[in-house]
Amino acid sequence: MKRFSESVCIVMFLYAVNLTCMAQTSPFNGSWKLNPATLKYTGPTMSVAVDADGFTVTRGGQAQPKVVCDGKAHDDASDGTKTTCTKSAAGYAISVSKGGKITRKVAIALSADGNTRTAKSQVFPPDGSPFTITTVSQRVSGGPGFAGDWREVKFSSSTDSGILTIAINGNSVAFKETDSPKPINCKLDGSDTKAGGGTMSVKLADPHTLKVTYKDEHAKVRRENTFALSADGKSITETDITPAPSVSKMVVVLQKM
Repeated sequence: MKRFSESVCIVMFLYAVNLTCMAQTSPFNGSWKLNPATLKYTGPTMSVAVDADGFTVTRGGQAQPKVVCDGKAHDDASDGTKTTCTKSAAGYAISVSKGGKITRKVAIALSADGNTRTAKSQVFPPDGSPFTITTVSQRVSGGPGFAGDWREVKFSSSTDSGILTIAINGNSVAFKETDSPKPINCKLDGSDTKAGGGTMSVKLADPHTLKVTYKDEHAKVRRENTFALSADGKSITETDITPAPSVSKMVVVLQKM
């Protein structure tokens, strides 16, 4: 009788341990390395109108506030943001500030043939280390100079490690994108979590699909990512969609490390 009781206890213990492992282990968990050879990117387009005072960028039919390039600070929005732009032979140098603190510096230049536009943006987040985003665009039409229609063909971030890390535990997840300095802890029910100046949400749509949504400070969706796990669990296909006015799509495969 005692031996039987011990056997039952052992079986129940192993069953409990097995359930715990099953609950804590997800095929998404681990580190995933981006394969650059699989990258497919369709970038957004923009139209640039230039005059003696500065330039105006139009995306998706929506004209952004004109950037006046006289070396003076101009109010950019009702939230206290100010933009200073200086034009030179090399291109444009732009500084954006709020509350007396610089939030972004941008250098925009043209290639020698005038068909490639490169923008290097230094970002100074209030709660993190500075980083640089570089976007390269090819001329679609128009000219000369910066005027005309452009399509973004390449982008990169100085913080991008090329490694995605996921740690699902119960109904929560520690999610770290390839260009994020640290993981963000979210619920798996799609509820919003503060991230940077906006929010981020993660939802387990099915056992092999994670959906991540980023919103700005006005609760407007600025990017939607889908992470689809392969049948063998060795790779993830990431599809990123950016909505209007800067419509773009990126698809890339990440391999299990």
